[in-house]
Amino acid sequence: MQLGNSITKRKRDRFDRFKIIFPILLAGWIPSILTLIVSYTILRDTLESRILRDRQTLIQLLGHVVGHDLSRSSAIINYYQTLPEVAKILTWPNPLPAAQQWLNSAFYSHPNIDGMFLAGPDGTLVASIPTAPEMVGKDFGSSHWLEQAAASDEPVVSPVHQRLSDNRLVTDIVAAVRAPDRTILGYVGDSVLVERIGKRLSEIDFSDRFVFEVLDQNGASLFANDFKPNPSVTSPQGGFLMNEIRQNKSG
Repeated sequence: MQLGNSITKRKRDRFDRFKIIFPILLAGWIPSILTLIVSYTILRDTLESRILRDRQTLIQLLGHVVGHDLSRSSAIINYYQTLPEVAKILTWPNPLPAAQQWLNSAFYSHPNIDGMFLAGPDGTLVASIPTAPEMVGKDFGSSHWLEQAAASDEPVVSPVHQRLSDNRLVTDIVAAVRAPDRTILGYVGDSVLVERIGKRLSEIDFSDRFVFEVLDQNGASLFANDFKPNPSVTSPQGGFLMNEIRQNKSG
């Protein structure tokens, strides 16, 4: 009877010494911000003190690598959301020509972002890179970012989703462009490919003692094997982990 209770207890201790969950917070903590949950499991028996040291070092490294591209992209959007030229373009009756020209100039000034767009106050596309002429005037995946961006003065980072122009997995960093009276004129955003983040992680020489899973704030798994983008964007345990983390924070 005691053995059965011990086994049950071990199964329940999902955040015990053999696993760790670490949220990387960007642009302030609100529910819409992308939280990359890095989970790893120790596969060998080692001294507990050594495990703790390894965990701390590993988490610091992963936090830097994963947050690097996202933080830089957030800083870019933070600058452009207050640029008078952007606000001016979004108020024009026919903003497309000027918007596309401005995007071409802005995007190629930043080699480490993978896409950029301007959208109207209702989330419809004004202009984008990669270009998507068939999407101009249509909703540009605003369900992933509009509500959160409208409620924030800072850029927000969306959950992972497929980019409409080419179906590649991205996360969008989006900010509202506002008039002096705080009216939303539209949105400016850039995109970071999941494969870019995976490539940076794959360059780290991890010990074979560690198995990783990276989740967004909705519990979607970013990577399949070898840090390749996960085509299904689902994780069997992702939703459970996120719910448990939220319960722990609220408790």
